[in-house]
Amino acid sequence: MNTQNRSRLERDLLNLSRAFPLQVDDGYAFVLVSGLKLPPGYNRPSTDMLLELPADYPICPPGVGGSYVYLPPALRFHGRRLDDLHEDHLPTFYPAKVGSWAWFCYEYVAWSPHRDDLIKFVEMVRADLTKPKTCWELPWGVRL
Repeated sequence: MNTQNRSRLERDLLNLSRAFPLQVDDGYAFVLVSGLKLPPGYNRPSTDMLLELPADYPICPPGVGGSYVYLPPALRFHGRRLDDLHEDHLPTFYPAKVGSWAWFCYEYVAWSPHRDDLIKFVEMVRADLTKPKTCWELPWGVRL
């Protein structure tokens, strides 16, 4: 990451830390966002979110290309699994050992590197969690 991008990332992380408790690794590979309030209908009032930070941030946002967004696999909306939450794709770095994670798939992110920041990204994720696609799950883990 070049100096200009790193400076921008540090500024965006500082701004995000004013809204949420954060844990950031020394190499800026990921950030753990704690206490993200969930919309009504979830099996918990709030959750944590793990973001892999792309090396070319802010050109690419988290969750696109080679970086991923992770949520706890037990997250349920009206008792149903989130269709875009994949328990078979796990992070390969340190936070994988701290709690359980599942990949929250993004197919498209409307992002402008000149206008958007990590706060907007977290809010985009939260907006997507308002009416997520869900699926039924049989007791032995099969999705319907």
